[in-house]
Amino acid sequence: MTAKQRIIIVGAGISGLAAAFYIKRHKPNVHVTVLEAADRIGGKIKTIYKDGFTIECGPEGYMARRKGLTDLIKAIGLGDQLVHSKLGGYSIYVNRRLRKMPKGAVMGVPTKLLPMVTTGLVSPWGKLRAAMDLLIPHVYQDRDLSVRTFFERRLGKELVANMIEPLLSGIYNGDLSDMSLEETLPQFVSIEKKHRSLILGMKTLRPPKPKEAITNKTGAFVSLSGGLSTLTEKLADYADEVRRNTTVSQINAGCVTLEDGSVLNADAILLAASPKQFGPLLHFPEAWALSNDKRSSTATVAFAFKKEEVEALGITGYVVSRKEQLHITACSFMDRKWPHLAPDGYAFVRTYVGTPEDQAIVQQSDAAIAQAALADLRMISRIGTPLFSIVTRQIDNMPQYTVNHQQRVHAFENALSKIDGVFACGAMLHGVGLPDCTENARQTAEQVVHYLSILEHTRS
Repeated sequence: MTAKQRIIIVGAGISGLAAAFYIKRHKPNVHVTVLEAADRIGGKIKTIYKDGFTIECGPEGYMARRKGLTDLIKAIGLGDQLVHSKLGGYSIYVNRRLRKMPKGAVMGVPTKLLPMVTTGLVSPWGKLRAAMDLLIPHVYQDRDLSVRTFFERRLGKELVANMIEPLLSGIYNGDLSDMSLEETLPQFVSIEKKHRSLILGMKTLRPPKPKEAITNKTGAFVSLSGGLSTLTEKLADYADEVRRNTTVSQINAGCVTLEDGSVLNADAILLAASPKQFGPLLHFPEAWALSNDKRSSTATVAFAFKKEEVEALGITGYVVSRKEQLHITACSFMDRKWPHLAPDGYAFVRTYVGTPEDQAIVQQSDAAIAQAALADLRMISRIGTPLFSIVTRQIDNMPQYTVNHQQRVHAFENALSKIDGVFACGAMLHGVGLPDCTENARQTAEQVVHYLSILEHTRS
């Protein structure tokens, strides 16, 4: 009788746990062990329940149009918990005022000229410079360049500083001068190649509004009513074994070495840990190149208030221009965006702290971070006294897709393919969002299953 095949997954974040599910779905008879260095699973996903509040300390949801993750959620029996965000606009805090994003702007790039002409976000000269996009020749020349270089050449420095940078920083928490255009915003490469002008071509990035969004007045994001931790907890049930507080020190073909020196054998190994672990665990130059790539540290602060303590601004949040030199980069009024997260009569405000230029704030005490965030919030709108606050940090763990990242990933994957039975997935490789991570996990799981089938055939 052939022994049951064994798979070890290193890392119990969304990537590793989703991979465990997909492997078991395709090959239910294999034994899947997940090893996690921390004392909890979920990675960046962390939900805390306190005094009737459901507090997302990491990601709060994902884009509804990314159907792959929704299909996964339904497949594991959580479809009845899917909830859509509520509609609500976002503003930008710039020049000491909250200003609404011009209608028709997509990720800060104008697609309608009239709203752009009337906005207070950009000076008359800045508007004129942005309009020159209609005349400027191609900037992208089939070689990767930074997001800042691309947009400043097309639309000018002022529009980038006042509109594009605050929005992208809120998503990627990176420095636009380092960020890879090809890897982070490939759609803009395609738009410029096809239309040359972003203003003329950006309308193709605006999909028709779904009928259900019109009927139900729902927003563009989806989450789970019980908190996103219910997703990772449910996925963990599909693994045969999840071992917390278990640190891996080295990965080789056919085995992993633990911190205590013990060795675990496996037919296949899947690395789904933090990007900083790639080099130390795999010990080849291309893995070290990814581990040594730029990462950032961030903190989020969740504040609970009585409803009347928070000014009703008629928006679900705002982002902050870096030239305002505040500690916070964005603020979300979570109870307005996701009403299920707060009890009736209470407000839940979440703010994001730390930029590539201001990493020191993340290292301060919880009290100091919360105090700095609250002071910044009060500069922008009326905010009262919080009932409590919860600070969450991601230290040196947020991947920054710098210029030529795609080439480094390809080099890494080529080198990894030479190690028999070792695979990798995760936010460092093909996208930092939850749908990106789960899709990468699905594809990698299929590679693992294919490898195991070949291995099984050769042994039979």
